[in-house]
Amino acid sequence: MELRQLRYFKVLAAHQHFGRAATVLHIAQPALSRQIQLLERELGVRLVERHSRGASLTPEGALLLERAVFLLRYCDQIKGDIMDLQGTPRGLVALGLPPALASVLVLPLTLALRSKYPQIRLRVTESFSPVLSDSLEQGALDVAVLSGPIAATPLIHTDRLLSEHICVIGVSGDPRLQVASVDVKDLAGVPMILTGLQNSGVRLALERATARANVVLDEVMEVESAAVAAQLVAEGVGWTIHFASAVTRDVDAGILRAVPISGLVLERFLAYAVQRPPSTATVTLISLVHETVESLIQSGKWPMAETGGGSEHMESTVSDK
Repeated sequence: MELRQLRYFKVLAAHQHFGRAATVLHIAQPALSRQIQLLERELGVRLVERHSRGASLTPEGALLLERAVFLLRYCDQIKGDIMDLQGTPRGLVALGLPPALASVLVLPLTLALRSKYPQIRLRVTESFSPVLSDSLEQGALDVAVLSGPIAATPLIHTDRLLSEHICVIGVSGDPRLQVASVDVKDLAGVPMILTGLQNSGVRLALERATARANVVLDEVMEVESAAVAAQLVAEGVGWTIHFASAVTRDVDAGILRAVPISGLVLERFLAYAVQRPPSTATVTLISLVHETVESLIQSGKWPMAETGGGSEHMESTVSDK
C-alpha cells in the first residue's frame, strides 16, 4: 500500500466519480482505476461500488477513508515538523469551532495569525461539538473548541478556554428584560425559539434548569442557527436562549437585549487529539487562541464571558453549541 494510492482514493471518495477524480489528480482515468483495483486486491475487499452515476464507498471503503485521512494528515505534519526546525512555524492547521463561537473568534484570530505567523495556514470547520470531537479522533482536525460538559475519552486532551453566561434574548424595548438578570421561572409562559440540538449544549443546560424549577417552556419554534433565531426575535416572534456574543451586533445596534439567566453558564474547552503529537504550528495556534480570547474578553468585545485556565478532566457528554 502506497501513500499515493491513499491520496488517489481520498480524492475519489470526495468526488464519487472516476472521471472527475482523475481530472483533479491530473492522471488518466484507467490509471486511477488501476490503483484502486490494486488497493482492493491487497486488502481483499471491494472499496467502491461502481455504477452508472459514478462510484460510492462500501462500508470497507468508508473505514479505509477514515484511516487514510488520519494517515495522510500525519504524513503532511511530519513534513511541516521537519521544516519547522528551520525556524518560523508553518503549514496547515485545521481548527474546528461551534458556529456561534466562530462568528466571534475567526476574524480576530485570522488577523492575529496573519500578523504574527503568516506562514501558518488556517482551515476552519464549523460544526457542533459531537461532530468536532469525532473529527479530532479521526485526525480530520488538529484542534477544536468544544462545549462542556465533555465526554471522557483517552484520545482527546482538553484545556478550559472560557465560560459564557447563557442569556435570554429579546427585543431591546421589552420591559421584562430591563433587569440585570432573570430567573429560570421568568421564562414560563413566554413564546420561546429554541436553537441547537436537544439534550446537548445550551438546550441541555436549559432543560435541566427548567426541570429543577418545574417550569414548562412555551416552545413555538426550533432552529439550528442563532442568527436565524435572532431574526425571529427581532420581529417579535418570541425570546431565544443563547450567548450574548452571538447577537453582539444586534445588541449594539439597539435591536436586541441579552440578559443572563441566573446560574446558567456553559464552559468552552480547547481540545486536541493525543494519538499524534501536535505540530509546532498547532501548538502556536493553541497559544494564539488563548491570547485572542483573553484579549476579546478584556476589551469588552466578548460580553458575559470569563477566561479559564488549566487542564480539565472530561465528563458527561459532548455538547452541541
